[in-house]
Amino acid sequence: MKNAKIIVPVVALTLIAGGLFAWKVSDTLAASNGNGANNRENMAEELSSKLNVSEDQVTSALDQIRADRQKERQDQVSAKLDQAVTDGVITADQKQKIIDKQAEERTQMQNHRTEMQKWFADNGIDSDKIHEYIGFGKGMGGGGHGRMNGSEI
Repeated sequence: MKNAKIIVPVVALTLIAGGLFAWKVSDTLAASNGNGANNRENMAEELSSKLNVSEDQVTSALDQIRADRQKERQDQVSAKLDQAVTDGVITADQKQKIIDKQAEERTQMQNHRTEMQKWFADNGIDSDKIHEYIGFGKGMGGGGHGRMNGSEI
């Protein structure tokens, strides 16, 4: 169990970092042609036109794909943690604590994005326009982290 005291935090941090990396990559890809939210809207509009279906149907399908992928990632993490339990690296209780902590972190990130969106609005700042200058887009997830005045830091 001595190793578990070291391995559990390492596994948890690795999983959280991996999740943040995947989230960042998806935002960066979505934002490669501008703000991620605007790019998504443009994509939904374009697909709607090409497929001759409503934009709401396209948006709904994209949302479902994103939710399915998130569920797949969570299932993969759970399976890896099951293996860690089987291997005696962590206990089932520790596995659940890791899963709970990851869910808490996702909720905190979403809450932070929501707070930033509200703060921008409350202060009369257009988050879409300021994004290219400071890297904050739609609530911090616009894919521009690490940029200041349009250049990489």
